[in-house]
Amino acid sequence: MRSEQIKGAVGTAAGKAQGAVGELLDDQQMRLEGAARQAAGQLQETYGDALDSVSTFVRNKPLASVAILAGVGLLAGLLWRRR
Repeated sequence: MRSEQIKGAVGTAAGKAQGAVGELLDDQQMRLEGAARQAAGQLQETYGDALDSVSTFVRNKPLASVAILAGVGLLAGLLWRRR
């Protein structure tokens, strides 16, 4: 598990806790902040999952990764040149 995934899980848990406290205290602002924190944690966790998937792909298929990167670089160069 990568650090981004861990940070995301912690952020999600903290957001849930903050939302629960806001629910107990009947504090709308705290509930909204908890929901936002929870969403940010889930997003960060998903980002960590994506990084993990990409690094696994690159590790398992280095030649395909180089070919994809070369294609993206070529496409970017062609688009840059059109300007």
